[in-house]
Amino acid sequence: MEKEKELGIEQYEVAPDHIESQTGTQIDGCGTVRITNESEICLIPTPTRDPRDPLNLTRWRKIVFVILVSIYSGLSLALVSGFGGLLGFFIPQYAAAGATYSDITRLMTFPTLFMGIENIISMPLALSVGRRPVFLGSTALLVIGSILCATAKDYNWQFGSRLLLGLAAGQSEALAPMMVSEIHFLHERSFYLMIQSATQTILAAIYVLCASPIAGAITPGGWYGLGGGLSFLQLILSVFWVPESQYHRPLSALKGESTAFHSTNEDETKPQATEPVSIGSRPELDYVNFAPRTLWSDMQIFVNTPRWRAGVHCLKCMFQLLFFPNVAWAFALNGLTIGVNIAIGTTYTNIVTAPPYKWSDNAASYVNAGQIVTALVALPLLGNGSDKLIKYMAKRRGGMHEPEVRLIPLCIPVAVGIISALLYGQGAAHPYHYHWFVYVFANAGYYFCFVGANIAAITYLLDSYPAHAGPLLVIICAFRGFVSFGVSYGIAKFIETAGYDGSFGTYSGLTAFFGLLGIVVYFTGKRIRQATVRWLPIEP
Repeated sequence: MEKEKELGIEQYEVAPDHIESQTGTQIDGCGTVRITNESEICLIPTPTRDPRDPLNLTRWRKIVFVILVSIYSGLSLALVSGFGGLLGFFIPQYAAAGATYSDITRLMTFPTLFMGIENIISMPLALSVGRRPVFLGSTALLVIGSILCATAKDYNWQFGSRLLLGLAAGQSEALAPMMVSEIHFLHERSFYLMIQSATQTILAAIYVLCASPIAGAITPGGWYGLGGGLSFLQLILSVFWVPESQYHRPLSALKGESTAFHSTNEDETKPQATEPVSIGSRPELDYVNFAPRTLWSDMQIFVNTPRWRAGVHCLKCMFQLLFFPNVAWAFALNGLTIGVNIAIGTTYTNIVTAPPYKWSDNAASYVNAGQIVTALVALPLLGNGSDKLIKYMAKRRGGMHEPEVRLIPLCIPVAVGIISALLYGQGAAHPYHYHWFVYVFANAGYYFCFVGANIAAITYLLDSYPAHAGPLLVIICAFRGFVSFGVSYGIAKFIETAGYDGSFGTYSGLTAFFGLLGIVVYFTGKRIRQATVRWLPIEP
């Protein structure tokens, strides 16, 4: 603490609900911030002069950081979700050993549950000891899980190994986007989160797309082994090029206030809000009072002093945030969309390998080809488009940004998701009336719905409660895992009783319902934020 004070680094502080800027514009404490002045973009969070501040990483270092984090998240999700393309290889083997189709679908559904459980464990740990050790540990666990799956001899071994994969992949949903957001400013956050999501999606789609032909050529164990080898390479590169992204900032910096200290006497010093820092007025790095960034400093596993109270604070805030209407809507929509995606992933192999399509087991995973197109479309629409939209709307509102603007682009992926779920159910129920392309489209379309819901929810909630990013990401990524498990766990029984058209028609209706609730959140979000932010404690 004393050292940080000497270097001018503030700890989180209790701030008033409103700060009056010198321009006379009120900036509140619930996500409404100034992101533009008369001519330039304001930098939020406010950067420091410290060369080791992650916001001060050079552009190429940030790109390498995002790529390596994206490779981890893409490989981990591919190794978990790509199992759908391997079902044709495992169903005869495990059925002969006495496993039912419901037992085999658990190899897909249970890992997603463990992804959520891992977030509840690891995110408070990441807030306490830092992001880097948890990230590297999760990557190492991914390598171990892949090796165990590759060497699995029976159903129980495969089941246990895939649960370990689920634990390793959990941080791809919470920690990865948190790390990416921490090294970027608010006005560019959505774009780089979408870069991360698009890279993750393309990599996962390619690896899942090739699951069937790779397994047919070198066995399913070889597919897992290849994933483990790529993960090990990514781990080695991350040791050198993924530095710690955690940096303790005052609450005023998260609001975009450049805080100067005004002394009234020798014993009294208090912070005074000044004009926000813009791109043109960004301070130069200070190499006199701060240590330089070096390769050795980036390679340190533990950079910051452990703050165990931060982990306890995360758990406390997490359960408080669960009862906020806008947060509950966000994780419920995310849970539904990922659950429907899992339901599609566990059923498409049986559909396309049966008459009238009769695809071979080696070709079944080609149904995922459209997800590559999804990533290419989602990047400009949901990433660049969202950031440009908030700048445009902020200029219309005198420079002020409202987080609800992040929800406007969500209408497109939700509409696509509604149509995709309906088409998938109708095609599967009446295969002789539909071309196989309906499953390719529905698979990609509903994945687009999930990606849109994911990026909109994360950016909206991070903008709404900027001082509580950790608890919010735990909720979005952990509790949506529980919701998705509930949605997809009984899919085999659901299809038996309601048919493909009835089950996926229900999913389509639920997607429409939560999409309409998003309109309510858009118009009432600011009042919800103002009413709820007062109940959240500031991080100690």
